[in-house]
Amino acid sequence: MSEHAAALDAEGVQALFQQLSDRLDAVGVHAQLYVVGGAAMALAYDSSRLTRDVDALFVPAPEVRAAAEAIAADHGLEPDWLNDAAKGFLPGQDDRPVTVFESESLLVQVASPEYLLAMKLHASRDERDLDDAATLFLHLGYSTAEECIDLLARSYSSRQLMPRLRYVAEDVAARAAERREPAP
Repeated sequence: MSEHAAALDAEGVQALFQQLSDRLDAVGVHAQLYVVGGAAMALAYDSSRLTRDVDALFVPAPEVRAAAEAIAADHGLEPDWLNDAAKGFLPGQDDRPVTVFESESLLVQVASPEYLLAMKLHASRDERDLDDAATLFLHLGYSTAEECIDLLARSYSSRQLMPRLRYVAEDVAARAAERREPAP
């Protein structure tokens, strides 16, 4: 995905899902998407969040990918605006996904807040991941870094838990605490 790709808000992503649904319906395909990353944040946990793409698992992959590429061509989007690049980083089964779009031909669910927080903490690639993690921390009612560590321990195998994650959890808890404090 290009750094210069247009930023999408939740409404824009929903509109793309409607177009995807229409295209799939026209060819008699029923599909499912499981969305993670920035698009999941925008759709379910932070309506002000913008994203440049939609990271998702999707089935049936060939048909969904073809429809998404056609939408990209029609609207000047990057060809991979809908991609499955995150599939290698998922920590296992999410038992509580959140449905954000449903039609006759398309079901779209986003990662549960716990699942997404575990992913954001584990990845912690940049400021955006840390800010998203703080948003989810507050959404879940967490109050300590230890709650993040416990979540990571439940979500990832012990060999995937690097020592730096304790510092990440502490950073996220501090960011969340700053947001909680009332302005003077």
